[in-house]
Amino acid sequence: MSIRMKKTQLKPGDIFYLETRTKNKFVFGRVLFDVNNQYHKVVDINSHQDDYYPYLAMSHNGCQLIEMYTGINDKPELSSTEVLIPRVFTRNINGDMNILPWGIIGHEKVDYTKVEFPEHINNKNGGMVLDRGELSVHTKIANEAALGVNLKSSISVPAIIGDACLFLQDRADLIDVEFRRPVYIKDRDLMYFPDLRNKIYAQIDLDPNLSYYELAKSKGFDLARFYDNIAV
Repeated sequence: MSIRMKKTQLKPGDIFYLETRTKNKFVFGRVLFDVNNQYHKVVDINSHQDDYYPYLAMSHNGCQLIEMYTGINDKPELSSTEVLIPRVFTRNINGDMNILPWGIIGHEKVDYTKVEFPEHINNKNGGMVLDRGELSVHTKIANEAALGVNLKSSISVPAIIGDACLFLQDRADLIDVEFRRPVYIKDRDLMYFPDLRNKIYAQIDLDPNLSYYELAKSKGFDLARFYDNIAV
């Protein structure tokens, strides 16, 4: 892992720190995928079939897929790369919606065969679909009420990601009372509901154990094409 100085742009593989809203408390993560600089530079929506409407195209402009690591440090110095949050979409760390101080402290190349996208259940054209990266698969779920949980596509902002890292490491006491939530991250991704996930995958006859890379490639969406021209 190479160490780099702070800069103004982020790209996949960059390891960053966020100074949380609790000053002098730092959390750390890595960019896995950049919607604007990867997806939108490669995909021509008009060249696809009419039913190609993944959440990447519809609502995730200006977003990055990130993973977050364990550790709450008093300095912006990385101490662990153990994964705390394996996948979550945030508005760009280097974007206008980030109110937190941040910086780049390292780089580790992304293995795109291991990149996993959040799994959401959305209502599209009157039907409930499983959305996962570029995939959008019709399910047998009757409606949102039948699902029993809200798994619509959602995007966090970096400040919420910072609070989530504190909360998930049993340090909710470091979050200002006015910002505290009863749950973070784990209520908006099918991954955190394994029984429901297995049931849905069985209904649509997909192997729940296939990686996103394997599944998407089998459907004609090779994740590798988004990583071909990324400079290290």
